[in-house]
Amino acid sequence: MNRRRSALVLAAVLALMGGAAHAKGQLQARQTGVDLLPGVRGGRLVLGNAGDAEVAAQVRVYAWTQDGDGDRLVPSNDLAVSPPVAKIPAGGEQLVRIVRTSSTAPAREMAYRVVVDELPGDPGTEVGSAVQVRMRYLIPVFVRVADPAPVAVQCRIEQNQLACANRGGVAAQFGASKLVAADGRTMEITGGLLGYVLAGSARRFELDSKLLGNATAWRKLEVRLNGQPATLDLSATP
Repeated sequence: MNRRRSALVLAAVLALMGGAAHAKGQLQARQTGVDLLPGVRGGRLVLGNAGDAEVAAQVRVYAWTQDGDGDRLVPSNDLAVSPPVAKIPAGGEQLVRIVRTSSTAPAREMAYRVVVDELPGDPGTEVGSAVQVRMRYLIPVFVRVADPAPVAVQCRIEQNQLACANRGGVAAQFGASKLVAADGRTMEITGGLLGYVLAGSARRFELDSKLLGNATAWRKLEVRLNGQPATLDLSATP
């Protein structure tokens, strides 16, 4: 084999090795949330792998509450997931079943986060708190109740934060949001998802203090509230 041909063969081998070295899985969550409607104990979450190599995923459940400042997640056995650990082939999908462990209907809406972690290596041997996580999804899960009180949100600006309380019986999802001043000026908070204020809960959202300026100048909040446009008066006290 002459030198030129040897060089070409070596280049081809290196290219193949490089492609193999860069092959990797790409974990995806096909849904942004799961609703368990009244009388329904089980739901489903579909995970996908858009990469070119197998990916391992671990699924865990946390009870989701809010303490007025932000979200709190505590491990919970209220929901069971199956399988809790899975290998997803390249280009494939994995169905994860989510089932309430109690048959008793809750007295109020309950909120959870299903945390999906991408794991390195063999999912049969690398699970637990010490695992190095590559990708993480926090999927909202709501256990709904019959005839809940509607969303009742009040907000105000306090210490460069948007402080909101929800006295209703349904979680409030805040989408694209902007502040509106008395003179018509606006300040965009986000063009996408801002976050949730859970039923009967309160939380705060950070604002850009440089853009905010004089907090008393802002009178209204225009927001996509549970997918629908809404305007909230900022003069109300949470």
